[in-house]
Amino acid sequence: MRIAIASVGFLSAILGVPWLTALCIVALALRYRSWEAILLGLCVDFLWLPLGLSMYTLPYFTVGALFVVWVFEPLRMQFLR
Repeated sequence: MRIAIASVGFLSAILGVPWLTALCIVALALRYRSWEAILLGLCVDFLWLPLGLSMYTLPYFTVGALFVVWVFEPLRMQFLR
């Protein structure tokens, strides 16, 4: 199941469906120790950020994935033992 969710997330990142990628990041973070969620965020940001990085182009998906993984870690540890 973990590989399937990560595969759907990477395919949606390539095809440009950001809400499905975000949903996969949350699903991975809720269920598993998800280094894949951070890779999904990096993949979306590297694929869709413009080349000229400025102050207004922040890596939102990477920061969001790090935040989601960090926030859901105690919940996952408590409810999924």
